[in-house]
Order: sequence, then C-alpha cells, then structure tokens
Amino acid sequence: MALDFKHPVDRVENISREEFKEKYMKPQKPVVLRGFLGDSACYKKWSFDYFKKVAGEVEIQCFRNLEEDLDKTLKKSDIKMKFGDYLDIIKKGPTDLRLHLFNVFKHHPELYDDFSFPKIADNFLKKFCYMFFGGHGSVARMHQDIDLSNVFLTQFEGQRRVVLFAPEYSELLYRYPFNVHTGVDINNPDYEKFPGLEYVKGMEVTLSHGDTLFMPGEYWHYIEYVGGGFGMSLRTMNPSVSKRAEGVYKILVLSKIDDWMRGAMGDKWFEHKKKIADNRAIKAIKELDESV
Repeated sequence: MALDFKHPVDRVENISREEFKEKYMKPQKPVVLRGFLGDSACYKKWSFDYFKKVAGEVEIQCFRNLEEDLDKTLKKSDIKMKFGDYLDIIKKGPTDLRLHLFNVFKHHPELYDDFSFPKIADNFLKKFCYMFFGGHGSVARMHQDIDLSNVFLTQFEGQRRVVLFAPEYSELLYRYPFNVHTGVDINNPDYEKFPGLEYVKGMEVTLSHGDTLFMPGEYWHYIEYVGGGFGMSLRTMNPSVSKRAEGVYKILVLSKIDDWMRGAMGDKWFEHKKKIADNRAIKAIKELDESV
C-alpha cells in the first residue's frame, strides 16, 4: 500500500503580497508560485552551460544516497571535483551525485545581478542563497530544515518531485531525536516496521522551469530529481519568534550533542534514537486511536 501523499498543492500566479501573507505565510501552508522572481534574467540565462562557463573552475563537494548516512546531517563529503566536471556528469544521465547548499554567489557575486529579491515577503536572508544540483534519480532523503526558516525553492532546469508532510506528523514519521531525519522510505513504506505511516497524509508536487515552491519552515520534505536539473533556494526567517529561537537551538546545541554522542557511542547511539522514535510513534498512535 502506497503512502497517502496525493493531496494537491495550490498553484498561483502573480499573487499579491497581502494575499500571499494571509493565505500562505501566516498559516504556514505550502504553495507553488509562478512569476516569483518577476522578470529576472535568471529565468532565461541560467543553464548548465551558463554555470559551467561562469563557475566551472570552482571546487565542490558532492554527496551520494548512502544508507549509512541515515542518522547524519550531511556536512562534509570526500567526493571533490570541479563544478564544471560535475555538470558534465549530471547532463549525461542518471547518477546519485547531488550538490546541495552550494553558495555559488560567494565565488561569483556577479550572479546576484541576474535576479532581484521579491517583495512578496520580508526578511529574506540574503547571505544564504543556495543552489541545488542533482542527476536523474538522485534524492534528498526526507528531512526538516534544521534552522526552521521558510524556503522558496525555484526550479530552473529539469524537474523535481517534492513530497511534503506537515510538522504535526513528526512523531508518526519516526523522527529521530537530536536531529531532523527519519529512516522512513516514502516510496517503499514498511507498515510493519513503521505502523504510524498509516495515519499520515502528505502532498506531492512536481516542479518545472519557473515554478517556485513555498515550503514553510517545519515541513518535512523529500526531493527527487527527474532528469538532471537544478534550482535555487531563497530563505526568510520563520514568522514565529519562538520557532526562530528553536532553530538556533537545534543548530548550536542539539546537533552538537548528536555529533558528540555519535562519536562516543557509535551505533549504540543510533539504536537508542530509533528506540525513542518508535516509542514516540506508539504513543501518538494510541492517542489517535483513543480520540476516535
């Protein structure tokens, strides 16, 4: 039985700042926006060939879809190469190599001239503009963004399949404590191992050129590249002050505890966290069953 993530995501074009704020920002509801970057040149200029010409010399770190990384926040990689060589690889065909949180603007700030920050929202984190690249079939496993900021994800080349779950399902998705991941495989759900999955409802959307997904800060998301492609994320601070503080706490405290305990206990720490996640899910299932 497949997971229930067939609920549609709204699609709107040329929405006003006021309407976006009331319908999507305040209630923290995902939506696909058209025309998010207005008449910015990036829509026409940005391509694999353009980035190879502009920034092909930059050395990058790539990531693969590794089972042993299920408990880790991907911070470093041993796979290093020139950005131009990486672009050649993902253009050729399927590969699980991904490049995420790539701040190409740090190396080539003139790329900022290709777009303008939209006026649809406030508090864009202008120093944290990131590019994401992936080959056909590469995936970003399901997770939450640790800083809990809102993300505007714009697709420029290829397509990306995105599956979203609201934060209210965190315990039923078997979130590991101390980080923002889960061991759930949403494409091949194991209901015997993860019975809480029968209670979750998600959303699925495919992003194409010019689509921008507004992804609220705490939403779980799984991303799969359909054909080699890339996009850019712009971030705004979470509208909730308490959530901003929680994001800082997760980055500066919880993730450090997690890293330290993993180094000290190894696999025993991961097994301990899985047990906590299982117990939380059992409790959530019981509460739901009793409320019916």
